[in-house]
Amino acid sequence: MSDTDIDDDFDGEFADDDDAKMVEEAETSVRTRLSSLEKRRLIDNLLEEKRLAKALKDELDDLGDDDDDDFDDDWDDDDL
Repeated sequence: MSDTDIDDDFDGEFADDDDAKMVEEAETSVRTRLSSLEKRRLIDNLLEEKRLAKALKDELDDLGDDDDDDFDDDWDDDDL
């Protein structure tokens, strides 16, 4: 076996290690990106729920104010 054969064998192993390292880095990057996207989606959903809850509360408050006025007007009649 000559020295070049030995060098070729080691070069192949290092190339495989580099490929494995690149694949691992890519997988980690994808997992991190997916995790970030999932967190962002959850935050967006939470903000949307809060916005809808506030809009509903405001609408109910507006309806409640109108109903209270109508209710008071009905009972303020002295004709009864």
